[in-house]
Amino acid sequence: MSINISKKSNDYPQAPTPQNTPASNAGSYFLNNNHKLNLKQLPNTINEESQTDLQDLNNNIKKLSITTNPTLLSMIENKLSTLVGKDSGYLDTLTPKIKKRIIALKYIQKQQMDLEANFQHELFELEKKYNLKYKPIFDHRNQIINGLVEPTKEEVENGKLIEKALQENDLDDLDDLDDLDNDFEAVAGNDDDIDNEIRGIPNFWLTALENLHPISDTISERDTEVLQYLVDIRMEHLETPGFKLIFEFEKNEFFSDTLLTKTYYYQKELGYTGEFIYDHAKGCDINWTTPENNVTVLIERRKQRNKYTKQTRTIEKITPCDSFFNFFDPPKPPHYNENNADDDENGIKDKAAINNDLDDDTEKQEEEDEELESRLELDYQLAEDIKDKLIPRAIDWFTGTAIEYDLDNQLDDDSAEDEFDSDEESDADDDDEDADDDDKPSKQEPPECKQT
Repeated sequence: MSINISKKSNDYPQAPTPQNTPASNAGSYFLNNNHKLNLKQLPNTINEESQTDLQDLNNNIKKLSITTNPTLLSMIENKLSTLVGKDSGYLDTLTPKIKKRIIALKYIQKQQMDLEANFQHELFELEKKYNLKYKPIFDHRNQIINGLVEPTKEEVENGKLIEKALQENDLDDLDDLDDLDNDFEAVAGNDDDIDNEIRGIPNFWLTALENLHPISDTISERDTEVLQYLVDIRMEHLETPGFKLIFEFEKNEFFSDTLLTKTYYYQKELGYTGEFIYDHAKGCDINWTTPENNVTVLIERRKQRNKYTKQTRTIEKITPCDSFFNFFDPPKPPHYNENNADDDENGIKDKAAINNDLDDDTEKQEEEDEELESRLELDYQLAEDIKDKLIPRAIDWFTGTAIEYDLDNQLDDDSAEDEFDSDEESDADDDDEDADDDDKPSKQEPPECKQT
């Protein structure tokens, strides 16, 4: 005996849900016996006369389809959004004994959360401990990058073994492997062909930053001139939960600073997920040598002549612009003045005018909050990428190897390809007869690996 589980029956009660979400069937109109739909039964056979009526019915259904009716879809989404998280009253129907059990479970969960807090603090201390152990390695890396020392013969030979292992994973032909290995040895081992005046690895950190998305999106052409003087990026933990990013520069013509810092502070209490969450960030002031060298602003100058005295003066307009160095000026909560509305002539506004001002203020505040949230999210993302990706794997970001293993870049590529494929299918449906395989655009290219 088989049961058609696709049909709902009162013999198989559905489990109640505490929240009246779309997944909850409590109080559903369609499951109420007093409001059953009166659907017409279709005949067992369809003749030619009724086939036309059936086609008309299908067309009417398509017109009412959610996917083809954006207005209806929007109405349903708005209605469902008001139901999510609403209390269904299910907990109130439980017996006192069951409620006591629920209260006890909350206390048990609190015990687990206290242990989790200790775990996170101990983990933070462990990260600080190992970051101190990383420091000599990173310092030696920095010396090679900036040409303060040359790598030892042992380091070069071990590096060749790593390069060979990477080639073996990518190539099946041993002959090709030997050729590539010989080429690598010829380049790495022949110092006569290398300009001895070049110190270290030029533009190392600039190239690494340009290969790391979304940091690369914040770098402008003017920024690249400044970032060429970047000699090191490192991270230090704070005594309290938090960390500091340190950018070290050579002496340059753009600003007088040699160190630019950005400090991130965590909240004292852990988040609901049991992890530290950001509280705020503090940047540093950049002492630009001249306004023209400040890459975070655009300066527009124009001359203005007085029509009476005929004297001329130069008007200077400074406009902020996108720049990587805005990273050191973290977003701050907007200072919003709720009393910025002007009174009318009598100093008293009518009720309708006051309501309109309140609506405008609320809408403006919501827009500012959304913009601030977006900026904060990007700021924290950049810090996480620099701390967890760039600093530990700097050489892989310089060569571009890390791009192949970066999950975020892969997800961006997949979403871009999906969007591109859907557009391609839409174009093919519009003009099916004139479609040609040779005219199809190529797939989205992977992120470009910058080498400077």
